Amino acid sequence: MEIVPFADEHVEGAAALLAERHAADRMQEPLLPERRDFAAEIEKEWQDATGAVALEDGAVVGYLLGQRRDNFMGTHAWSGVAGQAVRDPELMRDLYAAAAHQWVESGATRHFVFVPFHETALIDAWFRLCFGASAALAIRATTPDEPVEGDVEIRRGTRDDFPEAARLDLEMSRAMQPSPSFSGIELQPYEEVLAEWREDDDEDWKLFVAERRGRVVGHFLLGERAADLRVPDNSIDLSQASTEPAARGTGVGRALTAHVIRWAHESGYPTITTDWRMTNLWASRFWPKRGFRPVFLRLYRSIP
Repeated sequence: MEIVPFADEHVEGAAALLAERHAADRMQEPLLPERRDFAAEIEKEWQDATGAVALEDGAVVGYLLGQRRDNFMGTHAWSGVAGQAVRDPELMRDLYAAAAHQWVESGATRHFVFVPFHETALIDAWFRLCFGASAALAIRATTPDEPVEGDVEIRRGTRDDFPEAARLDLEMSRAMQPSPSFSGIELQPYEEVLAEWREDDDEDWKLFVAERRGRVVGHFLLGERAADLRVPDNSIDLSQASTEPAARGTGVGRALTAHVIRWAHESGYPTITTDWRMTNLWASRFWPKRGFRPVFLRLYRSIP
């Protein structure tokens, strides 16, 4: 066994290993997309990345890639859904030891990796590297569900609803600041959030709002994501969901969920995806009850 820095010559071997992993993933969750060009998935992860590869008699038996990123989360290393695969889960600890050395030297002391939800032994290996589960990526089939009564009127949102959408957007960010989330992300001024809504106005995004006695008390935002190993072709993503604090627990979210799942089904989207932070107690309990099944865990470690 030899562990060396990942290089272009390892792409094809890593692609073959990723194909094996994805076939096993689809056995556990048939809604995951069928993919054929695994080399292209590796190339996306490898772009501007560093990492490590494990070789046995010249064959790739494990790899780990991470891209250095700088954004609102600070400087960090990001390993996406195609960023790792390994035959022996314990080997991932050695791959991380080799890859993380490069990440930390580049200034990236916060590390994010995505692990298939059913690979419990691999998740355990990451946990023994001091990682924790920070988010879940989930999927479900769309169905012609019956409406759920929530004492609300649900309709498609328009630009006129952006001021209320910006308000609810801020309420969700504010809800992530206290215990147990402690998000640490500074709240934007309302005017900035509203400007972003107006700048991002695109017909590819579908906004739905819930009104109660003339007041917007909740909204869902749906959009199409680029297809990858997690996102099927012709699927829709539930990208944002927020309920007014005073209206939480009164059926607004259940009514909106039933409405958009039925809308997606009738609009020709066979699957719908979403994600949630584990420390968002409301979301982490709400979405599984609505039929969303986790397919990947986002794991996180901060050094020190």
